[in-house]
Amino acid sequence: MSTPALLCLNAGSASLKFAVFARADCTATAAAPLPRALLRGEIDSHGGQATLRWTDAQGQTHRSASDEPRGDIAAEVGALLDRLLRPAGIGPITAVAHRIVHGGTRFTAAQRITPEVRVALDALRSLAPLHQGPGLDGVDAASARLPGVPQIACFDTAFHATQPDLARRYAIPRHWHDKGFRRYGFHGLSYDAISRQLPGLLGARAQGAVIVAHLGGGASLCGLRALRSQCTTMGFTALDGLVMGTRCGTLDPGLVLHWITEEGLDAVQLTSMLYHDSGLKGVSALSGDLRTLETSSDPRAAEAIALFTASVVHHIGALAADLGGLDALVFTGGIGTHSATVRAAVCQAMAWLGVSLDPLANAAGQACITHGDSRVPAFALPTDEEGVMALQAAAVLDG
Repeated sequence: MSTPALLCLNAGSASLKFAVFARADCTATAAAPLPRALLRGEIDSHGGQATLRWTDAQGQTHRSASDEPRGDIAAEVGALLDRLLRPAGIGPITAVAHRIVHGGTRFTAAQRITPEVRVALDALRSLAPLHQGPGLDGVDAASARLPGVPQIACFDTAFHATQPDLARRYAIPRHWHDKGFRRYGFHGLSYDAISRQLPGLLGARAQGAVIVAHLGGGASLCGLRALRSQCTTMGFTALDGLVMGTRCGTLDPGLVLHWITEEGLDAVQLTSMLYHDSGLKGVSALSGDLRTLETSSDPRAAEAIALFTASVVHHIGALAADLGGLDALVFTGGIGTHSATVRAAVCQAMAWLGVSLDPLANAAGQACITHGDSRVPAFALPTDEEGVMALQAAAVLDG
């Protein structure tokens, strides 16, 4: 007998991550544990060829390749339904949850997608040019393939809506702030997932000052108190803050003005450079993938990694100041959970704050990577954006 299920879609520019959860396992309470997925995986369409990889509930990993070229979300959603979910007997699908990066000032909690909401989200494309479009393409594709099934938007920006007004302001004329030109923050689904794991690891200390480092191709930090976002490194767009794979991070706005007035660069050229050709890729002139740089003997690769690490260290210090201290440090994201080298460099630089790295635990990829007597414990934890999406979708459906 098939099990009523929630399908979670996390659409990117070249891949579609997904997970399926039993509807009965998704409870709509704030303290609900992250549900266990029936299966989860990714359709990677780099180079125009689709590769479907997934892990089932028993932890077995599977892979299926297709000779049919793919390159759009609609085709990937169709492949997911036709090649995996239906043959596996998953369903009926009772709702589809979508990761939507930007909710603007209006959407600060998960939202059922109506035609009017769909139009409002489309108007936010310019605020998240790498992600908003693919996310909405996923909505359209799932709506077409599963007519009548509720579509739920889960926002990366929503987790940061608890921040005080001062943390969200830029020093610009007030009327621009009132129009929505403010700091939003991103990676909220990831930070939500980590916040749900902290009480089990830290007990009462989880209510204190915790900095979570979501380090991947896109990277940011979030400062938590009482498991709520108080400050973060990304701002109006996902271009701000840390050095990233291909994004520049924090930049003097005068430099952008100089490029416009003195070098003649236009908006298209600047967007391409700052979003796609900067960060690790720009500094190394080799690649935006840290894994590639860590295996390179080119000194430019080492310089790019050092600059990335220095930006993480700098912003941890800034967020610790904002929080008034540091009770725990958590690494997550692709780099945060897999690069022992980056974690070691950051923790060693944070020794003055009370972080005492355990090199053996770090190298082994253990959850706790500091010594037992470390004043500030540090962890490397996998995130689960799709699990959070399932819980948020359940809350909308049950509300």
